[in-house]
Amino acid sequence: MKRVAWSIAALCVLAAAFAGFTLYQRSYSTPYATPVVEALTEGDGGTFEGLLTLAENLPPSATVKVLWTHGMCTHPPGWIDDRMSRLVEAVGGTSETVSVRPVGKHGATLRTDRISTRGRAIEVMFLSWSSLTASYKAALAYDGSKIKGSGIRATLNRELKDGLVNDCLTDVVVYSGPNGNNIRQAMNETVCGALGGRFDGNECEVPAGGSPAALALVTESLGSKLVSDSVLHIWNAANRSEDKTAIKRLANSFAATKVMYMLANQVPLLDAAGSVAMDKILEPQPPSAPAKIRTTAGDVFGLLSRARRQALPGAGPMTVVAFSDPNDLLTYRILPEHLAEDFREFRVINVLVSNDTTYFGYLERPDTAHCGYPWNPHVFGMLARGYQAGKPLPSVSVLAGTCPSYGWITGSVAQQ
Repeated sequence: MKRVAWSIAALCVLAAAFAGFTLYQRSYSTPYATPVVEALTEGDGGTFEGLLTLAENLPPSATVKVLWTHGMCTHPPGWIDDRMSRLVEAVGGTSETVSVRPVGKHGATLRTDRISTRGRAIEVMFLSWSSLTASYKAALAYDGSKIKGSGIRATLNRELKDGLVNDCLTDVVVYSGPNGNNIRQAMNETVCGALGGRFDGNECEVPAGGSPAALALVTESLGSKLVSDSVLHIWNAANRSEDKTAIKRLANSFAATKVMYMLANQVPLLDAAGSVAMDKILEPQPPSAPAKIRTTAGDVFGLLSRARRQALPGAGPMTVVAFSDPNDLLTYRILPEHLAEDFREFRVINVLVSNDTTYFGYLERPDTAHCGYPWNPHVFGMLARGYQAGKPLPSVSVLAGTCPSYGWITGSVAQQ
């Protein structure tokens, strides 16, 4: 009888262990460990080019230009080294820094690196603009980690106040208002340079024959809004120019844009604040109807559609690849209603990924969900090598990464 009792107890323990193991498996999941590729056009399998395949499709003497900009939160210079090490790992070859120069007059910098691989060249321009918001973050430091007097702040709340609010959301607030003009000017100059032109403070002058052979845009987080607003400003300024041939040359440069890779897309969220580059209301609405708001995404896609029709009639469509972790609170997929009225000039592809583990079906760490795209092996694999429908997803070796070590503000500069 005693032996039977022990046997029953052992079976109960085994059953409990098995149930616990099953619960454990259900509790920790990565639903999009294998990304899901969604093309918006019916019948489109979602195939798209990566930076390497863009280069391989050009003549050997031509160069793919890439404009890459970071998003919110303080990004020290090392963020570029991180992205370059991952990119070189993904495409192979060797790299060198070609130049580092100031952009504008307020501290933004543009670093250009060149990758040589398989007889092809990829030139990557990285815009760093964190210094343009450092003084505003410094002004908030008094109410951060330490509170004078008897003030006590809970640990998690303190970290969120220092990191999420003081260091990250401040970038969004600054950019959304007139204090963001320095960021906009740096972005306009950078985008103009990527298009092969020279920015005079308002207009982008592209010389005849100055268009790049192929241009790709990589935007992280808030960078998607920065680039979109800049594209609109440059195009609108050219339309107002006294030089009536300027718009044609600029159209040729815009038409050279082959792919835009969005590592998180904040345009729909920030459109709620309106844009300095567009009117808020498209047309008068009846009192009973809500105001019809023009979206930056729709305006940019419409603009680029017109540019392609003007410059390269009959050319293939531009591709927009939007990487999104559904648990990323600060990113939005692109939907048909965000687009211009003409789909012939565009292919839009949403790629759903998981940047971290989901716990109990309840939570994925919000910070890594948002800033984990650069170290997601599939994201960098597809960015570098593209995607072929029906074939295995490209991937790169897992390279360790962490979210920004939020720069706690000391004096007037952010310290890493």
